[in-house]
Amino acid sequence: MAALELRGRAEGTASLEVTGRLNPLAQPLALDIVGKVRDLELPPLSPYTVKYAGHGIERGKLSMDVAYQVEPDGRLTARNRLVLNQLKFGDEVAGAPASLPVRLATALLADRNGVIDVDLPISGSLNDPQFSIAAVVFKALGNLIVKAVTAPFSLLASAIGGGDSDGRGGDVAFAPGRATLDAAAKEQLDKVAWALADRPALRLTVIGLASPGAERDGWKRARLDALVQAEKRRAARSGGARAADEVAPFTAAEYPALLKEAYGRADIRKPRNAVGWPKDLPVPEMEALLLADIAVPEAAMRELAVARGVAVRDYLAGRQLPASRLFLGAPRADVPAEGGWKPHAELNLEAS
Repeated sequence: MAALELRGRAEGTASLEVTGRLNPLAQPLALDIVGKVRDLELPPLSPYTVKYAGHGIERGKLSMDVAYQVEPDGRLTARNRLVLNQLKFGDEVAGAPASLPVRLATALLADRNGVIDVDLPISGSLNDPQFSIAAVVFKALGNLIVKAVTAPFSLLASAIGGGDSDGRGGDVAFAPGRATLDAAAKEQLDKVAWALADRPALRLTVIGLASPGAERDGWKRARLDALVQAEKRRAARSGGARAADEVAPFTAAEYPALLKEAYGRADIRKPRNAVGWPKDLPVPEMEALLLADIAVPEAAMRELAVARGVAVRDYLAGRQLPASRLFLGAPRADVPAEGGWKPHAELNLEAS
């Protein structure tokens, strides 16, 4: 194959360099080349972005490193590394043939310095009449942008080199009837906070959810645990504790005795012995009687949904995320208990 070496300007704004080897007489074309483009001004390419994405480009530069290899049998393998600096899209163009969420995708992909760094490997066969390098590249870019809507947390994780293998990035799980963040939820939110710290163009809205059909029993169980914890606080105060909030959560070993205290204090009908005294009951029976007496107020699910949203927002705020980027959305307290629904709060990302 013949040696190839080209240097020049691309679109009059960028340096261009192509080196390698090729055989232009081969069918199909045989080549092994690498190329570099540095600081290509993107606004002149707006007609293309309007056609494929529905938005023009107001500002931005592109640097690109590519490596293309075509085997004698026509197989193409290519690497495309694109670095976009300070990319800014304009408003959606009315009547454009396509419309993609480019602003959200940009906010997800651009780091704190406004730099987007992506790799787009492609492959195919030049013998395939349907194969087009440009079409494959634009399809890969389009898929990246669409992912901003369909799986924004997965795209964010891939952009920052993290992982969202369990797919839970946008949902923060809670136990039924409760609004307390467990260790797994806190670990998940730590990752979200870290990612958002590196993506300053993103805002986050937290929406708490609750389901009357799925959480009534869990809510009642949480209230029973609160009664048991109150007995521990009462005992601590009797022992000279300075403040109720210093009392640690009750343990499994402490639970039976504390439950018995709560049961004895409760104003409910209790089974009695032959002489009229309340019977000593095993733990399951005391629990059943106490749970049966706990009513679920009409506002309970809304309060639970709100508390979940607040718990997530406050935890993220405690990780130094500015209040101007954190929002509490309207709670949803009437979620149907269908399709294996599980209690959670939703995290929604948008470009600022």
